[in-house]
Amino acid sequence: MNCCKLQAQQGDWQQRVDYKINVSLDDKAKTLTGEETIYYTNHSPDTLKFIWFHLWPNAYKNDQTAFSEQLLRNGNTTFYFADEAQRGYINQLNFKVNDEAANFISDSTRTDVARLMLPQPLAPKQTIVITTPFHEKLPYNFSRGGYEGETFQITQWYPKPAVYDSKGWHPMPYLDQGEFYSEFGDFDVTITVPQNYIIAASGNLQNEEALRKLKALGTQSPEVQDNYKLWQQSLRMQAIRERRPFDEVMPPAALAFKTLHYRLNNAHDFAWFASKLFLVQYDTVQLGKQVIDAFTFYNPWDKERWKNSLQYVKDGVHFYSDKLGEYPYDVVSAVLGKSSKEAGGMEYPTITLLEMSDAGKELDATLVHEVGHNWLYGILANNERDHAWMDEGMNTYYENRYINNKYVRTERKGFISKKLPDDEDTLLLHTLIKLHKNQPVDITSDSLTQMNYGLSVYSKGGMWMKQLEEKLGTALFDSSMHQYYNEWQFKHPYPADFKKSVEAASNINIDTLYQQLFTTCSLYPATKRQLKTTGLFNLKNTDKYNYISLTPAGGYNYYDGVMVGGLIHNYQLPLNNFNFLMASLYATQSKQWNGAARFSYSIFDERKWLEFAVSGMRYNINAFTQYNGDKLFFTLNRIVPSVKYRLYNKDLRATRRWTFLLKSYILNEESFGDFKTVTTTTDTFYVANKRSTTTNIAQLNISVSDNRKLYPYDASLTIDAGKSFMRAGFTGNYFFNYKKDGKGINARLFAGKFFYLQPKTLLSKGENDRYLLTLTGPHGYEDFTYSDYFIGRNGQEGGLSQQIMQRDGFFKVGTPLLNTPVGKTDNWLMALNIWGDIPDEINPLKVLPFKLPVQLFADIGTYSDAWSEDNNGGRFLFDAGIKISIIHSTFNVYLPLVYSKVFRDYYKTFYPEKRVAHTIAFSFNLQQLQPNKLNRNIPL
Repeated sequence: MNCCKLQAQQGDWQQRVDYKINVSLDDKAKTLTGEETIYYTNHSPDTLKFIWFHLWPNAYKNDQTAFSEQLLRNGNTTFYFADEAQRGYINQLNFKVNDEAANFISDSTRTDVARLMLPQPLAPKQTIVITTPFHEKLPYNFSRGGYEGETFQITQWYPKPAVYDSKGWHPMPYLDQGEFYSEFGDFDVTITVPQNYIIAASGNLQNEEALRKLKALGTQSPEVQDNYKLWQQSLRMQAIRERRPFDEVMPPAALAFKTLHYRLNNAHDFAWFASKLFLVQYDTVQLGKQVIDAFTFYNPWDKERWKNSLQYVKDGVHFYSDKLGEYPYDVVSAVLGKSSKEAGGMEYPTITLLEMSDAGKELDATLVHEVGHNWLYGILANNERDHAWMDEGMNTYYENRYINNKYVRTERKGFISKKLPDDEDTLLLHTLIKLHKNQPVDITSDSLTQMNYGLSVYSKGGMWMKQLEEKLGTALFDSSMHQYYNEWQFKHPYPADFKKSVEAASNINIDTLYQQLFTTCSLYPATKRQLKTTGLFNLKNTDKYNYISLTPAGGYNYYDGVMVGGLIHNYQLPLNNFNFLMASLYATQSKQWNGAARFSYSIFDERKWLEFAVSGMRYNINAFTQYNGDKLFFTLNRIVPSVKYRLYNKDLRATRRWTFLLKSYILNEESFGDFKTVTTTTDTFYVANKRSTTTNIAQLNISVSDNRKLYPYDASLTIDAGKSFMRAGFTGNYFFNYKKDGKGINARLFAGKFFYLQPKTLLSKGENDRYLLTLTGPHGYEDFTYSDYFIGRNGQEGGLSQQIMQRDGFFKVGTPLLNTPVGKTDNWLMALNIWGDIPDEINPLKVLPFKLPVQLFADIGTYSDAWSEDNNGGRFLFDAGIKISIIHSTFNVYLPLVYSKVFRDYYKTFYPEKRVAHTIAFSFNLQQLQPNKLNRNIPL
């Protein structure tokens, strides 16, 4: 009640902050120099002794800011590894209050937040004048503002008081995920730049001649504008010839300067953008008796994509004026920044910046969404950091309504396209809800995961508004939103204020619907789904249908040859609790039916995932050609029941998780039995027979992993136990990032111990040979749980015999033809594997016009036998060479170049010719295709 009372009282008073700013751009040094005068009026009932200030350019000062930490948490390392020249800051501040020096105290934990201590307390209804010079080093545009090439996006650039409202002060650091909250006031801004820069800015340009020229330029066709001609005739080819981005090839700055004067009343922010190559479009928007100037600014190379941008802006102004309330400003503008595959934008009063490469409907939707923010946050100025849905969710609703009214929905064409959802975001949201990994709509921006920020705030917030429309009816909903707009324009509404306004306007209680903003439940009740068959897969209407999918399937191994058949499964999104997959494959070489199946039941919770599963496989693992040419195939039947318990952090943003996995491998293997002698009149032959053995191996795996973007790691303890042995192995992996995204060095540490569960004899050692620890990456025979894919699992010679798996010591060289291979032990073993990308600074291959997936690797290890007195091979062994990885490191080829003497002697003895070819090894690592390895945001 107290919270709601405070929120409802927010309209009773509101602080006012007016600005007068003079600023100059040094485009070569990429700096701003300016003077700021602030008129701060205290309308609160409280006497203020200090004022919190935002110095958001300091968010780019170092890698220890809240901005930097959040980027890392969301998987972005570009700023963390940025050069010092790309970072930014604000300094040379000298605050005075009413011409009296004032103490300015930096916050101890936030470099971009500080307190201005007032020399004299500021009483209610009083106004003070705050002045300061400032100097700003502009950052590269990592987030919303800065520079890109020789274009400038000047946003969140001046010292700005934090909001003081009925809830108190709201100081906040700058964040990439999470927007703003600022006081209303008037802006009087002068901007000095080199003469040939075109400026797009908030508010109204006061220089009459400059405004006349800008409008005249904007009415010209883009093709005849001087900037387009300059780019087309010379700069375009220069950029292509020099292999430089277009925005880095610009005409030189003019030696003369110009000063432009802007005014903007009743706003809470001011932004401006500068380029020497802007193309301009201009027209007017008629709203009743009001005429609004409309501009778009974009780059010459984006002319075709943005040819309809001005019309989209005008359509947006008409739409929002009709649905919410008339646009109160005299100008509206849109600016295109860098082209990005991910459509996005950021709104500022009367102007918006877009960063996208789309055109047509997608551009229309994004432009209108950003133009709509002039109403939702620009005029209805909620606290975006704490209640982002009030502008983003509401605006998404209006964007969807605009698009649905303007464009006729067309059916997808193509076999695959027809199986995709009409609304991908809704499907992903319901998937997260099923996994208990979604978050409430009304929650602070920084508390949300990156995925939930989009799905909960934007998508679910928009769905909630749609439900409100359905509850009230469209006509009553529209009139209620008009009432909300009229009541709260140029103010700071809270969620309770919105609720109160809607209920008063509609005379309908929305308590139940309102409470859904604070829960993680679905907005729509679950319905009973019908079973339906489909081909391949289907993600369409999964709220109505439980699909049984039929799809062709195939496979290959050396013994079975090509395998063809079919697969039936029920995997879809959202995930079912019970999932199954069954495949039947006919082997064209062995002439037998093989197959695979998996059945699982999962229990999802916010902090855990419990899965009971059983899987089975059947295929051939060896073959033998009899004396008469007949082939004998040896089959594996494998059944694996398992229980997996995965534990997540209570904070969904955390990336660390624990997994406890218990498996039982029930293996029925066919192998060589006794040989029968067959004697003919001319010769004697041996005929191989098969025998079948069943083995049960229990496996316990305890692992912890953290797929954070910077220095991710995982560690696991695996214990395998059979009838006569037990082996324990610890594996730790750590990734050291380079500056370049995705590049770095991997380090893997393995330590293992082998135990006999029965008395150790020569016989028992031989029987347990395949279970022993090995310094070399195990071959197919040593993959005793059949967990990896081997093409020729039991090959003894040829290229297929050189396949290894990532386990144990994982050396790339070995001595498999020796009776006692080097590095194989029934005691203990330790190894360190390192592999990584060649740094660009020393990579001779970077001069190539294409990229080669070449890395370097090195291994060092030791084992118990190396420390015995009769060992002559050295206590520590090593190898190193070149690694080639493709398809997200699922297929890897290793070319050892240097290795220990014991390995050199082996290759000289057994392979005096073509030695290099016999040292090459390769591996498949299909674990790399797991969804959460392909995309770290997948919360499994």
